[in-house]
Amino acid sequence: MSRGRRSPRPETAGSIDTFPADAVPDAGRIGAPFAVPGDGQVAPVTLAVTIDAGFPLAAVESTSHAIDVARLADGRTLVELADAVVPADRDLELAWTPAVGAEPGAVVYTEQSNGRTHALVMVLPPSAEATGPVLPREATFIVDTSGSMSGVSIVQAKEATAFAISRLKPGDRFNVIEFNSHARSLFPAPMPADPATIAAAQRFVAGLRANGGTEMKPALTAALAPESLPGYARQVFFLTDGAVGNEHELLKLIRANLGDRRLYTIAIGPAPNAWFIRKAAQFGRGTSTFIGDVRDVRERMTALFEKLERPALTDLSITWPVGAEVYPQQLPDLYSGEPIVVTASFAGAPTTLSIVGRRGKSAWGTLLPTGAGPAAHGIGVLWARERISALSDAIVEGAPEDEVRPLIVATALEHHLVSRYTSLVAVDVTPMAPAGADPLRTAIPGLLPAGLDPAGFVGGLPPTATPAQLLLIVGVALAALAWIVRPRRRRGTGCVPSVELSSSSLANGRRSNAGSDPFVARLRDPLDRLFVRADLARSVC
Repeated sequence: MSRGRRSPRPETAGSIDTFPADAVPDAGRIGAPFAVPGDGQVAPVTLAVTIDAGFPLAAVESTSHAIDVARLADGRTLVELADAVVPADRDLELAWTPAVGAEPGAVVYTEQSNGRTHALVMVLPPSAEATGPVLPREATFIVDTSGSMSGVSIVQAKEATAFAISRLKPGDRFNVIEFNSHARSLFPAPMPADPATIAAAQRFVAGLRANGGTEMKPALTAALAPESLPGYARQVFFLTDGAVGNEHELLKLIRANLGDRRLYTIAIGPAPNAWFIRKAAQFGRGTSTFIGDVRDVRERMTALFEKLERPALTDLSITWPVGAEVYPQQLPDLYSGEPIVVTASFAGAPTTLSIVGRRGKSAWGTLLPTGAGPAAHGIGVLWARERISALSDAIVEGAPEDEVRPLIVATALEHHLVSRYTSLVAVDVTPMAPAGADPLRTAIPGLLPAGLDPAGFVGGLPPTATPAQLLLIVGVALAALAWIVRPRRRRGTGCVPSVELSSSSLANGRRSNAGSDPFVARLRDPLDRLFVRADLARSVC
């Protein structure tokens, strides 16, 4: 926004005013003044946070502010600002780490509302050193080689796939499928990982080229076709930028044919289809990974495979009361560093929940009494958000929208949530002035975001536009005028003009009849030299 004239509003002491632009009718409304940094009277904040995680915490940290952490007698953790009062010029970021042990853990929170119980269950993985034995894997790699992957994206995809293949161990099985306008499999079915098959796969990946269209369906169908093989962790890795238009059809395909597999999406390139990448992983009961820089491939893929090679719990399920609405309905596997959160709503009083799963080849289970511990707040809202998300997914899978929409609207209105069909409107009815008095509008200064240099905002917001086109037009017009009215030698007078201009001399920055003028040459701005030469051209005797 270019800078315009100053608005006739009163100055605010200790602030940096802004300039509304004439080109923007309401610029005065959006150009609020900024307070001088260091003014403790502007936007002061005091804050205290109580963390009730339900289990001991190993650490609480903040990357944005200095904090003081205290452990309370009831097991909760109190976090306060170390400086007591801080300016509101940045977000407060808190990160807490659970004190996990050698066994998986679980905690439940409940909230009573309108005769229903809303519950939230969190399942925590054990420490990374105690994640259990490694299961043999059946890994299928789907690589997008369509034209949209050309450039850095195909380089990332090939490097990520080659790295993943190199991590296969004896006893694993694998296959590689590429797709563009057509799908092509390295092997007819997953093959044992041995030196010969791994070498063949590396040659196959090295020869991949980006070209053609994006037909994902045949590749996904081929990857999800093999029959179940007991004793294997079946994993499908989907490397793509997601540049497709039939996302809904593909998601339905994943849901219908997933079986006992897990689908892990790996977004490749600087601008992937993030919605499809996340939804495909959700429908595939897996996780999504985003790689935007080729330099991050090894680090991101290493972290992904170290996690997937040692799942803490698989085949998880929770026994809920009859009639409970649970989201998500199918639980993903539990991996180190990634807790699982499940919400539910059911009628009646609290009950005892049972959680079962498999840890390696052994069974695992625990009981959770939902009535234990203090009542929580906000669980119903969290459940409602998940319900709205699940109902929206049902439309993706083909449910009639006119049947699903009333359910989304009713849930959003009951819990005061924004959805694809509802919005929140705030109406302020507070009187601004006594009856009969004219209101006085005052601009209240705010703080510059932390890290910005206030010197760049002195005198208002920095201008981002200049009248360059106008100056160019004026310069060309003056050059043409100087050429037309240039003086000529007058016969019999003995007088000569001070300077004679031509279009070539103007372009070259030189006087055409008298060589280089030292004063003019010292002027750096070409437009200044143009004006000086125009004045000289008019100086005749």
